[in-house]
Amino acid sequence: MIVGLSNPIEDYIDTRHNVGSWFIKILYKKFKIVLKYKKKFFGYIGLCKCVNNNVYFLIPNIYMNLNGTSIYAVASFYKIKIKNILIIQDDLNTFVGKTKFITSYKNYGHNGIKNIISKFENKVAFNRLCIGIGRPKRNVSLSSYVLSKPSKEEKKLIFQSIYSSINIVEKFINKN
Repeated sequence: MIVGLSNPIEDYIDTRHNVGSWFIKILYKKFKIVLKYKKKFFGYIGLCKCVNNNVYFLIPNIYMNLNGTSIYAVASFYKIKIKNILIIQDDLNTFVGKTKFITSYKNYGHNGIKNIISKFENKVAFNRLCIGIGRPKRNVSLSSYVLSKPSKEEKKLIFQSIYSSINIVEKFINKN
């Protein structure tokens, strides 16, 4: 399963916290996947037959600090192990326009990741592709920053990093 962390699409689509959902939208166009809203999964889900495997693409449509509920619902229903899930998230600790792939069970202060860890109730490291959104300038709270829209230049850099990271997702799919 490939998951793009997000806040509710209607209200937060263009915010930094939703870069994970931006990534999934690019992937579903590339792989010609149809995403449909499924109430029981609290989000939008689509299926791709990739390398003889079923790969589910998910964009949770609940608040970031509850994204684990959506991911756990899909993983439980389709019996997907956490090691076979790739989480795509925004990352304050990575410069805008940069990405990094990590395998960890630490949340590094990200509320969506905290919730995923609590839902799966283990300390098993899981895979994440972190899309850099940088840190706010002084006098701007972290929550205000992640829930705001990036500048035109920042958005351009973010999308460049997304397009240059698609091969990471393809390697993850091929490996699993």
